[in-house]
Amino acid sequence: MLGSATMLRGFKISVTALDAFLQANGVDETYGTPPMLRKHPDDDPISALLYTKITAASGTGSKHGFRVLIPSREGHNASTVAYVAYSWITIYAHRELRLGEDLSSEVPTGFEELRKEILSYCDGVTNTGIVDEGRMGLFAVHIHEYRGLYNPPELVERYKSPQYCDQCDAIFNDPQSSEKWSQGAWIMRQDHRAEVHGSIEGRNPLPEA
Repeated sequence: MLGSATMLRGFKISVTALDAFLQANGVDETYGTPPMLRKHPDDDPISALLYTKITAASGTGSKHGFRVLIPSREGHNASTVAYVAYSWITIYAHRELRLGEDLSSEVPTGFEELRKEILSYCDGVTNTGIVDEGRMGLFAVHIHEYRGLYNPPELVERYKSPQYCDQCDAIFNDPQSSEKWSQGAWIMRQDHRAEVHGSIEGRNPLPEA
């Protein structure tokens, strides 16, 4: 099953209030459907809107940090809760979390103004479904299926040619390197590491990411 989990710093907001904010700014409502992770930041209109608001408030944070996440699991109704993040990290399998480095607790300039603007739309909607609207915090969100699809850089690197052994000077070139999604060089590297260096990782080791 596709999907991923994301740790984030930001605030919690009802989907109804978020959608009212989006509609007022000319962006399609979510209706509780998560934005596609792989479209962030440049091809996601919600992310683009958030960053526009941040820069309008003289914010200087990276556009990669500001995004909306909506939790989802197969077989359940659409979420009534969304999260607006200023710092986040997605987990593919497993990794060490260094909260001070991976998830900065310093709120960037302009984010509080964005939070207040989105919260102002709570007055125009009824039955938001949550009692802690706008609460800042550290949250974990799971997004299932293709909307949560995440390929960490460690996996993308496996499709590049040449590949290099990390224990000797061996170099491996993929004869099919013209094919965009060929792992030929990576497989040769892994086979070499097993045969020559005794590696037990296999051809498709689980990344720490």
